[in-house]
Amino acid sequence: MHAFGLPLLSLALFAGTCVAGGQASPSAAPTRAADDARCGRISVFDVAPRSEELYRARVMNIDGRLPGPTGARSFRVTPGRHVLEVAELIDPEQFNDVQRRQRDMRPNPYKELVVDVQPDTTYLLAARLVTARRNFINDGSYWEPVIYRQNSEPCQ
Repeated sequence: MHAFGLPLLSLALFAGTCVAGGQASPSAAPTRAADDARCGRISVFDVAPRSEELYRARVMNIDGRLPGPTGARSFRVTPGRHVLEVAELIDPEQFNDVQRRQRDMRPNPYKELVVDVQPDTTYLLAARLVTARRNFINDGSYWEPVIYRQNSEPCQ
């Protein structure tokens, strides 16, 4: 029998399965799908310990792409190296009035963080207030993006 001018066996081979005796035998496709299903997560869920000068952070993009819906707290990524662009959300009470205005007027409020993501691992992201540099608002050295904890957990 033919479909689209090709024998059905040709279509089955093209689709990645081999038909023998009416049964489909698995090919490399399930292995590839299993590899594609492996993932890690970047989380901005705010459980960062303030006693360590860790505050909320926002992921602006991952590898140059928007990370997901607005308000998402966790982002699924493939294993491997990823570049995050991060914004700090340090509590305003940590700064005086002049520093708060300076924060609002910075030309580039984002910083990059490179993360080597392992499968089935969640990376907790925060903004660390560098207390010794608290007065250096204009050059942005008062904070740094950090992964402060990693949790092993299945990524689904």
